[in-house]
Amino acid sequence: MLFLAVTAGFLVENQREHYVEHKRENVYARLMYDELKKDTALLNDVIKIKKWRGQKLDSLIYLMTLPDLQKNAGPIYYYSSFLNTDIPFTPYDATIQQLRSSGTLRYFKNPELYNVITQYYSTCAFYLSRENETKSLFPVELRALLFDAKDFASLTVITPNIFDAVHYPTKEMKLLSTGKESVNKFLHYTDGVKKANDLSITLLQHFLADQLNQLLVALKKEYHLSEGTPLEK
Repeated sequence: MLFLAVTAGFLVENQREHYVEHKRENVYARLMYDELKKDTALLNDVIKIKKWRGQKLDSLIYLMTLPDLQKNAGPIYYYSSFLNTDIPFTPYDATIQQLRSSGTLRYFKNPELYNVITQYYSTCAFYLSRENETKSLFPVELRALLFDAKDFASLTVITPNIFDAVHYPTKEMKLLSTGKESVNKFLHYTDGVKKANDLSITLLQHFLADQLNQLLVALKKEYHLSEGTPLEK
């Protein structure tokens, strides 16, 4: 009888633990899903911003190859301001951080879902690592070769909407130098920034976007959650 009582108690306790873990699993799934929906909106915005910035940088590179740079000083000032105008994609990761720090990521027992979760957040980490490696603020030494500090600073403002951060010059601008060496250094730097911007768009569109959609679909299927906003392609 004592053996049966102990065994029954063990089974009841084990069942209770499974019930509690299942409830927590559902709570964490909902929290993660809600964060992923925020990721969806943010990722769409960041892709849009980086494409917009890339067009500005293309215009800058084109202008810097024209023979009369001084004639195009105003547009060059304007488009050069986008060298420092950027925003990275940073996922909402409070839930995954909590799951990892507490060891409760094990609640997600479906191996396919577990793999999709870890793959998405690993790719986010990879993207941010590449973003940090390639990010470089427009060097003061290089900026000072070509642009008047006061005039250059006058074109940018702090604003909640990054699309309003740069204004076209309202007065005549003058480049401080159009020397071959200075222009060549500037083009090298600008080309590097443009390639880093293109790489970022590629990672966001062709890796993160797909994995984010896959994770949303997997969570929806496993826990019967509502559909998220589809990502742009």
